[in-house]
Amino acid sequence: MPGITVAPDDDLAQLVAESDPGTRFVLAAGVHRDGPIEPKDGMEFLGEDGAILNGSVILEGFEQDGDNWTLRGVELHDREHGKCVDEYRACALQNDLFMDDTMIWRVDEASEVEPGTWWGGGDTVIVGDDPTRRKVELSSVEHAFISSANDVIIRNLVVEKFATRAQSGAIQAQEPQNGPMGSNWLLEELEVRLNHAVGIKAGDATTMRRIEAHHNGQLGIAASRGTDVVLELSEIHHNNTRGFSSGWEGGGTKFTYTDGLVVRNNTVHHNLGPGLWTDIDCYDTLYEGNRSFANTGPGIFHEISFDAVIRNNEVYENGFGQPEWLWGAGILIAASSGVEVTANNVYDNADGIAAIQQDRQRSDDGQVWLLRDLWVHNNTIVMPDGQTGVVQDVDDPTVFSDRNLRFEANTYVGPQDESFAWNNDDISWREWQAAGQDVSGQLLDD
Repeated sequence: MPGITVAPDDDLAQLVAESDPGTRFVLAAGVHRDGPIEPKDGMEFLGEDGAILNGSVILEGFEQDGDNWTLRGVELHDREHGKCVDEYRACALQNDLFMDDTMIWRVDEASEVEPGTWWGGGDTVIVGDDPTRRKVELSSVEHAFISSANDVIIRNLVVEKFATRAQSGAIQAQEPQNGPMGSNWLLEELEVRLNHAVGIKAGDATTMRRIEAHHNGQLGIAASRGTDVVLELSEIHHNNTRGFSSGWEGGGTKFTYTDGLVVRNNTVHHNLGPGLWTDIDCYDTLYEGNRSFANTGPGIFHEISFDAVIRNNEVYENGFGQPEWLWGAGILIAASSGVEVTANNVYDNADGIAAIQQDRQRSDDGQVWLLRDLWVHNNTIVMPDGQTGVVQDVDDPTVFSDRNLRFEANTYVGPQDESFAWNNDDISWREWQAAGQDVSGQLLDD
C-alpha cells in the first residue's frame, strides 16, 4: 500500500486530521517541522531514510548587546513543571535552544548568561555566543505524536527537539496529563533525541523495538499505567541532560503502575540517574538480557512494586552518583515483594545486589510497601568496593527475620571484610553466611 507521501513543507498534522483511520503516510527525506500530530486508529507513519520530524523553530535577527546577543518577539512556554537539581529551576521550563544541533545550557537569570548558555523570559531570548552564520533553533512544539488511538505504527524516523513538558513524551500514546491511553502501538527503528523531557511515553500494549533514545532532557523511555508494554533491542543512553533531579524522575527509563512490562535485550548506558527503573505498583515485570552500565544511579532499580524477574542481565559500573546506603547497587530492590534476581553478571558497580526497606506508604489506602519474598540466586557479583545485602531505614528488625529474604548460590569476587550488609551492619563473608545467606555460595579472591 503506497500511502500518502508527505514532503518536508507539507502540513502533516493537517493531512492526518483530514484523513481516514488506517491511512498510511510516507515522510520524504528532509526536515519536517510539524506537530503535534494526532494519529487515528490504524494509521501508519513511515519515514524514508533521512526523514526527520523536528519540533523547533529557527531563530534569526539577533542583535548584539554588549557581550551577549538578544532577540525579541519570541514565543516561549511559561509553564513550569518538574524538580531540578539543587539551586536550579530552568529544567522545569519547556523550551530548549540549540546552536548547530548542540543544546545550549539554559540559565535561571539573564544576568547569568555567558558563553555556552542562554536565557529566555517573556518574549526575549539572550544568548552568550555569537549566533551569526549559525543555525539557531528553539524547541517550540510540545509533541510529535500524541493520541489515544489504537494500532498506530511509527517506523524509521528521527524525532527531535520537541518542547515536551516534564513527564510527557515527544511520542506519546496517551492523552495529556495521564489521560486515556492508546493501545497496541508499534514503534520501530526510531531515533528519538534532544527532546526537552521524555523521548517516548508508551500506552497499553506498546511495543518499542530498535529504538535509540538519547540526549533527551529527562528520560529516554517512560510508561505510566500501561499493560503489556515491551521494550526490546533498543539503546537508551545519555539522557537527563536538562538538569532534572534523578531522585524525582530522571535517567534512562522509568515505568510506573505497569502490568506485564517486558524489558529485554536492550543496552542502557551513561544516563544521569537509574538505567532501568520500575517505580510504584508495577506488577509482573521481566528484565531479561539487558546490558546496563555507566549510569549514575542503579543499573536496574525495582522500587515499591511487585512480582518481578530480573535475569540474565549484564550490569556494571553503575551507581557512582549516589553510592551511599547501598543506593549505588548494580541491581537494587526497594520496598518491593515477590522479586527473583538470578543469573545476572553484576560487576564493578558502587555496590553489588542490594535490597532496602524504605519508609513508603501508599497515599490512597495507607498500606506500606514491604520488602519481602526476595530470592537472589546464582548470580556472579564482582565487588572491588561496596557491598551486597539488605538494609532498612524504618527501625523494624523483622525485615531480617520474617520477610523471606534469601541469597543463595551466588558467586562473589572481592574482599572478605565488610563486603556485605545485614541487620544494618557491615559484615564479613563469614558473618554473611552465619546470618543464613549464601550458605551454598562462594567467595573468590579478587
